[in-house]
Amino acid sequence: MVSVSKLLNNGLLLTGQSVFQDVATPQQASVQQYNIVNFLGGSAPYIQRNGYGISTDIPAGCEIAQIQLYSRHGERYPSKSNGKSLEAIYAKFENYKGTFKGDLAFLNDYTYFVTDKNNYEKETSPKNSEGTYAGTANALRHGAAFRAKYGSLYKENSTLPVFSSNSGRCYQTSRYFARGFLGDDFKEGKTVKFNIISEDADVGANSLTPRSACSKNKESSSSTAKKYNTTYLNAIAERLVKPNPGLNLTTSDVSNLFGWCAYEINVRGSSPFCDLFTNEEFIKYSYGNDLSNYYSNGAGNNYTRIIGSVILNSSLELLKDTKNSNQVWLSFAHDTDLEIFHSALGLLEPAEDLPTSYIPFPNPYVHSSIVPQSARIYTEKLQCGNDAYVRYIINDAVVPIPKCATGPGFSCKFDDFENFVKERIGDVDFVKQCGVNSTYPSELTFYWDYKNVTYNAPLGDF
Repeated sequence: MVSVSKLLNNGLLLTGQSVFQDVATPQQASVQQYNIVNFLGGSAPYIQRNGYGISTDIPAGCEIAQIQLYSRHGERYPSKSNGKSLEAIYAKFENYKGTFKGDLAFLNDYTYFVTDKNNYEKETSPKNSEGTYAGTANALRHGAAFRAKYGSLYKENSTLPVFSSNSGRCYQTSRYFARGFLGDDFKEGKTVKFNIISEDADVGANSLTPRSACSKNKESSSSTAKKYNTTYLNAIAERLVKPNPGLNLTTSDVSNLFGWCAYEINVRGSSPFCDLFTNEEFIKYSYGNDLSNYYSNGAGNNYTRIIGSVILNSSLELLKDTKNSNQVWLSFAHDTDLEIFHSALGLLEPAEDLPTSYIPFPNPYVHSSIVPQSARIYTEKLQCGNDAYVRYIINDAVVPIPKCATGPGFSCKFDDFENFVKERIGDVDFVKQCGVNSTYPSELTFYWDYKNVTYNAPLGDF
């Protein structure tokens, strides 16, 4: 297994010092492939996407004309349902009559990382966590960096609109991001206005989470992921139980221990549970997670492109709206919503559906690289001379639009971008195809009517 000290000393790397032995300097070592965060399905801390070496700076000869951010909330505690599962496993550990041996020996002195059950569903912060990956601090840094890069678009003494779903952690992320962006100028109601959009189905298309209104989305394809071979979990369970006779660990328990590893990193900065698995087991777990998400929230589900069209259409309309006094659009939702948006956009869509009978190398759809905690999608509108261009930056890496990347900084000319969007979702009718209740709003309007309409949905732990 991988020692905890190794994980810590090498920045959560699933490798030892041997990776550096045959190179002249550490800079020559390809260590990113061993980062444990890659294999934890988007539950562990934020990680930048492995890009193509394209600079994220504004291209020479261009100015930024508009920026849109669509972001996931920051690092968090487990959900209430996840917490219930982890507590059930912890109860097995606490009730074990013997002394733990082998890989589980650390449990003899271990305390559960969630000391207050009220923290379930919550974003991690310096107040409720011990590690370096606090979600609120991450959002604060993100906001400051965003201002440094795109601050030219912000008009001093204006009111910055910020849009969030009414998830408590999404809203909290939006607040800390805005504080980072505005700094000492942060004055709620004056320099910033928070628009809290309900996640309920009855807001229809006027939502950052339109999946709630899509009654026909039964995630019917998610059963495909269940064909994946998970016998590796049996082998792990047998290995852990062998030196600890009488301990009852199921394969479901073992699967949850990977999540335990991820969430404890969010809270404490490290986790001894990460030490229980081999590299091969992390890879197998990760791909199972990729399959599950691809066939439920990705292109493997026929409804995700339809649902994602709501935000993509609105994004295009904002890009075309040159008369709007605001050109900084900030929106915060969940990983599911960003993944669904990606399904409509198609930049990260595999050429073929993911196989369940084997792991493809390279894996074309790594969930953790698409929507890690604090995932972010930047939509840049660039003005280069007389021409406008569009470019996407996904988790701090430029991702060019296929067959439309000949502009500055590998951007796409605006007219061609419009055609690209029409090809992706021009045939979509969200209301009709999703079976949206006829009494629900059929369009997204909050980006345009927020000055006259109050969006203040009650916050909740979800």
